[in-house]
Amino acid sequence: MAANPLLSLLPATINGKTHTELLQEIQEFNALRGVHELDGNHYAWLMPRDNFDALKTFQVRDDDIYMVTFPKSGTHWLGEIIDYVMSEGRDDFDRTNMSAVLEITMEADPSKFASATPGYKILETMASPRIMGTHCLPNLLPPQVMDKKPKMFYLARNPKDLMVSYFIFIKPFLTPTLQTWEGFLFMLVAGQMVGGSWFDHVLSYWERRNDDNLLFLKYEDLHKDLKGNIRKVAAHLGKNLSDDVIDKIAERVTLAGMQKTYKNIEEAHGEKGKKMTHLFGMAPYLRKGKVGGWKEVFTAEQSALFDMIYAEKMKGSGLDFDFEL
Repeated sequence: MAANPLLSLLPATINGKTHTELLQEIQEFNALRGVHELDGNHYAWLMPRDNFDALKTFQVRDDDIYMVTFPKSGTHWLGEIIDYVMSEGRDDFDRTNMSAVLEITMEADPSKFASATPGYKILETMASPRIMGTHCLPNLLPPQVMDKKPKMFYLARNPKDLMVSYFIFIKPFLTPTLQTWEGFLFMLVAGQMVGGSWFDHVLSYWERRNDDNLLFLKYEDLHKDLKGNIRKVAAHLGKNLSDDVIDKIAERVTLAGMQKTYKNIEEAHGEKGKKMTHLFGMAPYLRKGKVGGWKEVFTAEQSALFDMIYAEKMKGSGLDFDFEL
């Protein structure tokens, strides 16, 4: 593994372990948990190579709707908005497969994983129009997406808030050393993040922002002008909704509104419902849903280091974010 000059900016030891020991621990963790590498990025056992291979022949429909995010960017928020827009404000749409993600096999038990149904197989049987979530980079999407050009959305979130949310989300699945914020930040700086690089992900879609079939949105903009962005989503989907319907959707997709919806799902479906609203019924998909929470976690030194990485990676892209509102 090539030396990473950014690691020299971190403390020489983290939780009593040297950088070399931490890298070894990450490699052992990856091997134990079935993390694999594809095109230079690390993917969890939930996203096996077989799933990515299967997407190469996945049949895309002209009326498909693809919802693309890096994990913890507001995926479920955008999904609720799209569902409500497509149903023109009604709440009687089917949420049975709301947690299905194109490239993910949603099974925590390794002994049951081989017999579990991958997300793409669940989604290929859905009635049209299919609203499909994915965290895929453009080159890993089904090739027919580029040919048929179905409607697509990309939702981006400022990386400081995203990383804090991502850390809290995956913390239960990490080793004790990596379950600390300092250990997680080491993974990030070392380029060992499961799911790949946020910078590569967001910039690969930002470069396509002028494609007619892609609407690029920002999480922070949804906070600043929720109704205005719901109208953008509706326009992209060819829906001309009244102000009353927009108002109704906006009320239902606030954090409080979604928490109420998710509570109703859990009460109606029991354990199955909790698996719809939590990863494996453990890690909730909804948390604080605010902008600027990173300030409660990053130290001043960590924030300065991240700012330096951010400035270098985003230089010349023209893409910027609100880190607080």
